[in-house]
Amino acid sequence: MDHTKSNGTPVFRSVSTGVPPEPTPLFNDSSEPAESTENVIDVPDEDTLTGEDVIDEVSGRSWDAERKRLRKEWVSWKAETTEVLNTSLSDARQAATDYTPKHEEVPAAESALTLKITVLGVVVVTVLALLTWFWPHPSSVRADHSLDLSPVPDLQVLPEAEPTPLPITSVTSISGLPDGYDHPELAGMAADGKPETSWRTSALRSAMLVGGRGYGLVINLGDSPVQVKKVVVSSASTGGTLELRQGNADNFRQATVLGSQPLSSTVTYHLARPVETNSLVLWCTEMPTSAGGEYRLNISEIQVLG
Repeated sequence: MDHTKSNGTPVFRSVSTGVPPEPTPLFNDSSEPAESTENVIDVPDEDTLTGEDVIDEVSGRSWDAERKRLRKEWVSWKAETTEVLNTSLSDARQAATDYTPKHEEVPAAESALTLKITVLGVVVVTVLALLTWFWPHPSSVRADHSLDLSPVPDLQVLPEAEPTPLPITSVTSISGLPDGYDHPELAGMAADGKPETSWRTSALRSAMLVGGRGYGLVINLGDSPVQVKKVVVSSASTGGTLELRQGNADNFRQATVLGSQPLSSTVTYHLARPVETNSLVLWCTEMPTSAGGEYRLNISEIQVLG
């Protein structure tokens, strides 16, 4: 077979042995790169070269070149990375070596004040401890006098003194209407000390006192107020309503009512609290009946006690 081109140039073909070549690792662990086989071509026998052999030879050379290029890039990247890591580690170690913690300095004045306070506290604690140690304990103190815990005898409550009669200076009659039924000329007989004499009104047809009508007596006790505790009224009439008021002839309608009772032979007004006054009023709001069955107010005697 003719293995020359038409121009006389020889054509070289790879020899195919039928056994695939062993794969060459992409990255060689050895530090030295593999020996370059670039531009090394086996020249087989011209009788064994074919068209396919020529194509295989060219492809093998391209793969070999790519593998070597990648190997160079890997070695370069590894070297750069190692250098960066070593530099960073060295800088960190140097920074750790050069670091010195900063301590804030306490001013001398504050230090002196703290020392004084500490010394003063120690002195106070020491003084308190000494006082506690030498102070007499309660068990060592003995009372010179004992308390008398014997029961106190029951206190005797003295009875309240009985009220005594107060002098009556005068008695005058009053009437709600100027009808003359109050008989003012007889008013003094209600406090003359004679039970057989009495002051009395005219007889009325009804016990009801309406239209401002009413009858009574004003008891004068002197110029200065006295303390009144009780008033006793004796009468020959029964029933009706007779009020005891604190007032005088000018204000008897608005005077304070101290008590109210129906009439009987003896009516007593006990005051809950003594009253300071110089004038009292007996005012009838409902007529009683007399011994003859007439509606008539009859008062034979008045006593004021204080």
